Amino acid sequence: MIQLRVFAAALALGLSGTLAACTSVTPEPTSAGPSVSFQGNNRDFGVVPDTAMPNAIATPQIDPNHTYSLPELIDIAQLHNPVTRASWQRAREAAIAAGATAATYLPVLSADVVAGYAQTSDTVPGVKGTFVDVPPGTITVSGMQVTPGLTVKWLLFDFGGRDAARASAQQLSFAANVTFNATHQKLIFDVSSAFFQLTAARSQTAINREALNNAKVVQSAAQARLKQGVATSMEVAQASQQVAQAEFDLTQATGRERNTYHHLLEAMGVSPTLPIKVQNIGNRAMPRAIPGNLDALIAASLQRRPDVQAALARVKSNRSGIAAAQAEFMPKVALTGTLNRSFGNYSIDDSRIPGTASINASRPNAGLLVGLSQPLFDGGLRDARLQAAIAQAEASEQEFAQLQNMAAREIVIAYDMLRTSLSGHAAANALVHAGQTNYNAALDYFKNGLGTLADVSIAQTGLLKAKFAQSQTLSDAFTAAATIAFATGQLTNARVP
Repeated sequence: MIQLRVFAAALALGLSGTLAACTSVTPEPTSAGPSVSFQGNNRDFGVVPDTAMPNAIATPQIDPNHTYSLPELIDIAQLHNPVTRASWQRAREAAIAAGATAATYLPVLSADVVAGYAQTSDTVPGVKGTFVDVPPGTITVSGMQVTPGLTVKWLLFDFGGRDAARASAQQLSFAANVTFNATHQKLIFDVSSAFFQLTAARSQTAINREALNNAKVVQSAAQARLKQGVATSMEVAQASQQVAQAEFDLTQATGRERNTYHHLLEAMGVSPTLPIKVQNIGNRAMPRAIPGNLDALIAASLQRRPDVQAALARVKSNRSGIAAAQAEFMPKVALTGTLNRSFGNYSIDDSRIPGTASINASRPNAGLLVGLSQPLFDGGLRDARLQAAIAQAEASEQEFAQLQNMAAREIVIAYDMLRTSLSGHAAANALVHAGQTNYNAALDYFKNGLGTLADVSIAQTGLLKAKFAQSQTLSDAFTAAATIAFATGQLTNARVP
């Protein structure tokens, strides 16, 4: 009886302390208004610079004397691009989450200590005895009690709820892993595409520089003819105009080359001010045409594309989510065990009797229970969760089908682009050869007084267009080859492009 009163008083004391702590907390305002300064009729929306902000822009160590090839650029991007690092951390997070589901099969052991002080007073009536009368008085009991204990809880059976959760987490972990691979493949593709675009821009800059030199040759020839009296000042002015136009075109081409260089640095995920020497395509072998059986190519590609595999894993995960939601309708069997010991020191004071009595108590307690929990009514919460899981699974299945259709279209488009680029490059080579012959003949005729400046201009324009087409189709062919390798899931390392 004394222990029950002591526990009741300790519990009341603990609850009152908790409530007092809750009511004593006053939330401070955490949101301030926008910082806007007014200067006359102008409003300044600038913010104060944060000097403590870290600079996360990647600045790898670059050898200024080394010319970096495409595989080397891809290696730098894979090491320093924050996109790949973030994808790796997400894959680790998913793997940890999958491993954490194993803990749901193990018991949970917890330790707790309850301590308190209590004092109670009871008024007792007097008793008239045969020999002695006992007057009324007050009995006061006070003391402290400490109860350390251990509690174990173990879910024994839940009708497949934990199994479904574990299967779902494992599928999500697999999806995160293949997404990490997809991120690297996308990075390789982006760097490769930017590299080939830079190569095309450099080639076009060189073509414009050559066109400027040719225009100066024509200008010199026109001036020489003018001195010989076989040309007019108008022809010299037209030749000078072509030189000015060629200089303007060269300036524009140089600007486009710088822009494509910055696109390459952006694709690599490094600082836009990083100076790096980039190798041209050089004697790189032309891409080969792919087999014409597109159906077989699409079928094989869909099986190895990481984004398609990740989408299928999400479908399986959502199906496991349905099983987990269905398990919520079933009972759960759990084991609960407790082991504790109560230590107490109590004093008893009776106002009718002089002195105080003391009691020291130490009592062990142990218990082992097996319980069955069956939710009966929750306002439709479990039904709503089940329907949401079903809808999510069906949506992921449709997204998986949509992704497969999109992947198939990407493969077909990349195939057509590669075939067109290869054919276009072969035609451009012949066009350059014919244009060069025509330009050389027109220039010789003009120098010898047999041709006109208009003939030279037409031949020069045709040659310039042919070289532009040759350069662009070469870049397009390599880009198309990288695109089809990416679309078929074969762009797996830095040596593939």
